[in-house]
Amino acid sequence: MYNIDDLTTFIIKTVTEESYPIIICGICDKNKRQESLDNLLELKKIKFNGLKDPFFIDYRLAEKVKTISTDYIKALGVSIVIGGVHQSTGGIIGSPKSNITSSDKDIELLDGGLVVVSIPGGPGFIVKSDEITAKKIYRESMLKDKSVINRVLSILSNMIKYDVNLGLIITDGCGPNSRGSAVTIENDRICMRIL
Repeated sequence: MYNIDDLTTFIIKTVTEESYPIIICGICDKNKRQESLDNLLELKKIKFNGLKDPFFIDYRLAEKVKTISTDYIKALGVSIVIGGVHQSTGGIIGSPKSNITSSDKDIELLDGGLVVVSIPGGPGFIVKSDEITAKKIYRESMLKDKSVINRVLSILSNMIKYDVNLGLIITDGCGPNSRGSAVTIENDRICMRIL
């Protein structure tokens, strides 16, 4: 079990070698923040070679993350913008060491009291909390008539409401009505990046 004092968040917005905007955010050991960022910046080298297949985009992101992540990266989210994709995709969330699967309204418990909520079309989020609190945040935030960005703001508001002191939110970056974004929350600090 990790103590919240032993973990920290990170978030960075950059561009891949193929000129795709990308956001990388995560939760890692507090003393390994810079090393985590350095490792994950290898994502700048990811290649899609013009492919626009929604499954391939997410799978390729997850595959690359899995190969470059170290044990001190506990959880992460990645959002990428690739034009010309006609289905929501380009966002992954979870443990970089977990098996690669498509989201299907999943709630997954990770080591250290981290809970991942992944929803097809997103946003997905991770909280340092219990499963009951994560489910409450999900139920109160994911109303169908809300836009993705309003869901992000609702998740953030509910994280604050339920005293979540460590977490992140990620959205898909590709497809109709998608706007890649990421949010990290750590104690009183909230950081947001939009692609």
